[in-house]
Amino acid sequence: MKDTSKKVLFWALMFFGAFLLLTQVGYSDGDDAFFYQYTHEMGFLEYLSWRYTTWVGRMSGEAMVYITFSLGIWFWRIVNALMLVLLPCGVLKLAEKAAGIHTEKFLPGATLTVVCGYLLMAIMTVGYAAVWINGSIFYTWSFTCGIWALVPVADLVFDTGDNHAMHNHPRQFFYSIPCAVLASMSIEQMAAVLVTFEMLAVLVVLLRKYAKAEWIRNLTGAQKKRLYRKDEKRRNFLLIIQTVVTVVAFVILFLAPGNDIRVVSEVQNWMPQYEQLSFGEHLFITVQWLISSFANENRLLLFGIWLAGILHILGKDERKTSDMVCMAGAGIFSVTALLPFLGIKIFSDCGLHIADITVRLDQVPRMEEMQASNWFAMCWWIAALLFTGILIWKVSKHNAVLVLAWLGGIASEAIMHFSPTIYASGARVYYLTDWMYMFIILVLAFKIPGKKWRDLFYSIIAGLGVWNFLYQIINYI
Repeated sequence: MKDTSKKVLFWALMFFGAFLLLTQVGYSDGDDAFFYQYTHEMGFLEYLSWRYTTWVGRMSGEAMVYITFSLGIWFWRIVNALMLVLLPCGVLKLAEKAAGIHTEKFLPGATLTVVCGYLLMAIMTVGYAAVWINGSIFYTWSFTCGIWALVPVADLVFDTGDNHAMHNHPRQFFYSIPCAVLASMSIEQMAAVLVTFEMLAVLVVLLRKYAKAEWIRNLTGAQKKRLYRKDEKRRNFLLIIQTVVTVVAFVILFLAPGNDIRVVSEVQNWMPQYEQLSFGEHLFITVQWLISSFANENRLLLFGIWLAGILHILGKDERKTSDMVCMAGAGIFSVTALLPFLGIKIFSDCGLHIADITVRLDQVPRMEEMQASNWFAMCWWIAALLFTGILIWKVSKHNAVLVLAWLGGIASEAIMHFSPTIYASGARVYYLTDWMYMFIILVLAFKIPGKKWRDLFYSIIAGLGVWNFLYQIINYI
């Protein structure tokens, strides 16, 4: 069977599997019921105007919600199954470009690993962001659009001037620009990440334009003129257009008059103490919540990064003292990430014990309630995060994009510092961080020396994903 056929078969099977799962999902009693009611009582423009002026500026997300709830549950099941396929497919494609892989071959290990990204996440993260009807539209659909909006951007950034670079066609922007609009006016996290990477891409392109690369110097004058006229100039121009459009959409989102009304309402409904918190108290609950997410919900994605780092170092012919230190650190942190499976939570209990995030929180966590073991766990995972950044920088041979993705994963959660729904938003807030770290995992995996080590890595990550899913199902039941 040809590689193209294998690819199509794999993703088709995943689509049908996701679709069968989604046939068991129906409307929830909360937000789904709310959206169902108002999308059937109002016209399209009337609904968008009402939401923009009285609640939120997420016009793309709201438009997708209106269309989905108007067309019915079966429309959502089909489209959401497709999005559940396109999201990991897009992450894989971005990782291939970042790793410099120019092939159309089917990569079974990497493909299985990226799909198992769903299984490595906390089950509540996937439930809220991918299976819940309202949540899937705002998170999975918008994140999928954001990922695919970055595909032609990645082509421009990671191409090094070889012949393959000349075949990248400007027509990719015909889908990426609409995707950028959909993503930048749906969820603030995705919008911020998209704007940041697009602006950095524009900077790279501008710097590269004046660089005197050897392959350009070897071209004739006619070849240079033809290259820039027919391809490079168009793509650079379209990249700038996409970036400007994204920024404008992002600004429109934040200028919505309903945003202030929403904050006032959410303070009252979810965290009455929000406006009375001192700077120190507010900073504490943000750091505690963020670190707790990495110690619990996101820990297996960090494990994947650490394992890739270990295999990178093991695959070296010669290892320095710094390599051994990094490998030891990655090994120790990896072990502590797996300890919760054995019921050992001294490294993961950051003192964040909220029984029910679906009800108003009248008393936020306080530093006075923290025990020594909780402080130890927080310090441990702060060290783990700092170490991870160093490890990525080292084993990727100073790949700035991967370090930015690592920082972006932290920032996409830290932005909740400005939201009174930091707890009520649920685990879906971790969704973007998990996918950004899956991107890092794949890029590092592609660069692991030796096919044997790469296959071992893929097997461990896939097996861990299956185990994590079964473990959570058993414990929730």
